[in-house]
Amino acid sequence: MIQVNNLSFSFATNEIFSNLNFNVNRGEILSIIGPNGCGKSTLLRLLRGTLKAQAGEILWEDIPVGQIPSREMARKVAVVPQSSTVQFPYKVRELVAMGRYPHRKNLLRFQDKTDLREIEQALVMTDLLPLAERLITQLSGGELQRVLLARALAQNSSVLFLDEATSHLDIDHRLELTELMVRLNREEHITIIQISHDLDLAAAISQRILLLTGHGKIADIGSAEKVMTAANLQRIFRVDVKVESNPFTGTPQIVPLINNSTHQLTGLKVHLICGGGSGTTLMRRLHLAKAQVTAGPINRGDSDEAVATALNIPLVQEIPFSPFSKSTLTTAEQLIEKTDILVVTTQWWGAGNLPCLGLAETALKQGIPVYLLAQQQEQDYTDGKAWGRIQQLQQQGGKSIRNEEHLLDELSHLPT
Repeated sequence: MIQVNNLSFSFATNEIFSNLNFNVNRGEILSIIGPNGCGKSTLLRLLRGTLKAQAGEILWEDIPVGQIPSREMARKVAVVPQSSTVQFPYKVRELVAMGRYPHRKNLLRFQDKTDLREIEQALVMTDLLPLAERLITQLSGGELQRVLLARALAQNSSVLFLDEATSHLDIDHRLELTELMVRLNREEHITIIQISHDLDLAAAISQRILLLTGHGKIADIGSAEKVMTAANLQRIFRVDVKVESNPFTGTPQIVPLINNSTHQLTGLKVHLICGGGSGTTLMRRLHLAKAQVTAGPINRGDSDEAVATALNIPLVQEIPFSPFSKSTLTTAEQLIEKTDILVVTTQWWGAGNLPCLGLAETALKQGIPVYLLAQQQEQDYTDGKAWGRIQQLQQQGGKSIRNEEHLLDELSHLPT
């Protein structure tokens, strides 16, 4: 039904997707999951044609999405956004009625019997009939989210896009609306593409799961049993989980393995080689553990730089979007010489940050322990140079660590 071929998209110089390929089958529920910032909401906008890709194509039944008029697309697809702010005090019924606009030939005419029937059904299915005459501005966030879903249902489209549509709902309405989605899919044959952070619910209702990496690559796609493995979830979300079979549905059930111990690293000097947000979680946790943290080199404007600045972490900076200069690398090397531990958290390697691995090599020669956090070969964009040097670091004594929790456990047991 929808075919995505070699899709590439960027915001300015920030690449979101590169050569993305997948399809959406008619009549299925496809759940898109992945860490925050990986491009899930952007992908929905691309599929609908509200954003234009730089390369590749998106086909709706063999028609390029850019050739489908917006009014026709509105009849094809109803969208429930992640959140919405409505300033004008519409009544609930009035906002739900807006879902009928794509079906009107004359926008000035009154609602006909079909419009009224669809609006009434949408209000009933979302448990909003008692609130139909209430002003939108008087609703809670969860109630407003139900109104937005009702508006989408009133649109009576064959495809439904949901961007974390149930995230603001209490448990009873979340389950009711999840059951409603399943019923619409099975009885009305509506194709549903949803973004969800509720992995258990996504596994329970979806024919297929699309798992994205933190940088917009497809980590896996297929059935919940195929995609939601402990190895996949640890690799993408960097947390330890146990995947069990739900005793009622038989679908995967995710059980986080929570470590209740607290880490105290008072006085331990830790330097991070990071960038692109790879160091934000570790910086926060090291700060809470009372470690003495330094970082760099980092380009100005990087998300890791913002966190380091907020936590008063000394760092070595380079001008934005530039390779690290010799003087910047020398300054970082001097900072590393004063540290107890060096941690490489950088996830994506290119020509610009490749010299940072030289800093790790020098640290090992100086007797400074080096930890390599969650390094993966597919994140090497230097024709294998970075991965080769990472393997050399491992051979020379650099230690690979799966995630931040394991690293903190390791550092907690170091001799003082």
